[in-house]
Amino acid sequence: MSLIRLDARNWRTRADFWAALLPALGAPDWHGPNLDALYDGLVAGDNRVRPPLTVEILVPTPLPADLVAYLDRVRCVFDDAARDTGLDIGLRRTITRDSG
Repeated sequence: MSLIRLDARNWRTRADFWAALLPALGAPDWHGPNLDALYDGLVAGDNRVRPPLTVEILVPTPLPADLVAYLDRVRCVFDDAARDTGLDIGLRRTITRDSG
């Protein structure tokens, strides 16, 4: 099981999320920053990091509400990929104490 931890401390936009996630997954250069491409990459095994995997987003500070809503949609993509492949594919958010 691969565990990818992403620090969301400085995230304010969707672009910040994608800039962290895609390299962590080892996504190919042609991978788009969108939910359809994310699903395809998880299901087809296009990423260097393949299931079983969990992405844990460490959230030390409140995130903008629209980004939180988007991350809920991202979690649904992970859930759909897990259901459709039968593999352990997950995403979770963990609230942490901001040490800065």
